[in-house]
Amino acid sequence: MIKIYVPRDSTALSLGADKTAAAIAAEAQKRNIQIELIRNGSRGLFWLEPFVEVATEKGRVAFAPVQPKDVPGLFDADFLHSAAHPLYLGLTEELSWLKKQQRLTFARVGITDPVSLQDYIAHDGYKGLANALNMSGADIVKVVTDSGLRGRGGAAFPTGIKWNTVLNAPAEQKYIVCNADEGDSGTYSDSGTYSDRMVMEDDPYVLIEGMTIA
Repeated sequence: MIKIYVPRDSTALSLGADKTAAAIAAEAQKRNIQIELIRNGSRGLFWLEPFVEVATEKGRVAFAPVQPKDVPGLFDADFLHSAAHPLYLGLTEELSWLKKQQRLTFARVGITDPVSLQDYIAHDGYKGLANALNMSGADIVKVVTDSGLRGRGGAAFPTGIKWNTVLNAPAEQKYIVCNADEGDSGTYSDSGTYSDRMVMEDDPYVLIEGMTIA
């Protein structure tokens, strides 16, 4: 069964991704074509949303931006097996905007279904937690400190220092707060890039795993 990916990210939704996904499902049913429609996170190419991908033996190929009115024509062009359509962009991973990136925080974003726990686990999810469960709190803090992990806000504050401070604070009850940085003046996250929103929407289990380890 051929897999088709249509993002569920809020930016994609604001640009019509739900309608495009519904049109693809309806057209496939109309033509008796069996597909698996997966709502993934956005790849981040917001100017090309709705960004539709089709899984092939060579990797995912992209068609964008796909509006509901484009869907019948895509099926007419046999887009599930062919590149013969004006919206065809080629292999997603070979697009110049993506090819130059080394994605760490966004490693799963756009790849997985963000609300599927099974998909998260299949892409190395909860391996960190599994390791942490066999370690002491002090050892966990040392690993985090030695890793050089920092916050994603303007201060880039070392995570290990934060965790060590809380570890050594005398209290019977401690709390984990997951905030979201949506723009510090003068930083890379300014100007409405909403980089933390993408993590929360498109790879939420990584936040849950990190908070659980903490």
